[in-house]
Amino acid sequence: MGRFGTVIAAMMIFVATGQASAQCAREGEELCQSGQSYRCEKTGSELTPIFQNVPCAANAPTLSGTWVGSGHQSPAGVPGADWSITVTINDGGASIDYPSLGCGGYLSQTSRDETSAEYHESITYGQDKCIDGGNITVRFFKGNLSWTWTGQADGQPYNAVAVLTRQ
Repeated sequence: MGRFGTVIAAMMIFVATGQASAQCAREGEELCQSGQSYRCEKTGSELTPIFQNVPCAANAPTLSGTWVGSGHQSPAGVPGADWSITVTINDGGASIDYPSLGCGGYLSQTSRDETSAEYHESITYGQDKCIDGGNITVRFFKGNLSWTWTGQADGQPYNAVAVLTRQ
């Protein structure tokens, strides 16, 4: 069949199996999607994931673990706009601590998939130092956890953002 014919046949299998969501960043890169291997090949001026017919196991990202970082709040509260965060997520629930603020509590999960989750925060200690009842969204992205918080106190809306790293 020749190399070109093999590439065309592989591309047809790739399209037929519905794996068009795989993305190539560089030639020769190996991808694992839905348990199957793909190799990025130059086809004309494009990089195309070519089906390799070899099973693989993807390292699925997980939210579970302890995540740490520094949050930034807008508008800034009394202690300032930046403070430390520690979030611990497991299958049974989640907790949050703001060590530099002296408060924390638990997170009630409202939704979750493989790479993101939403929580309602309940501050259980240091209630006089932190806003209680905020909503938190976390998303796994490039090995880190994107963290957002929204809430309000005394009719004033607040929001906060952070990028957390696995501890």
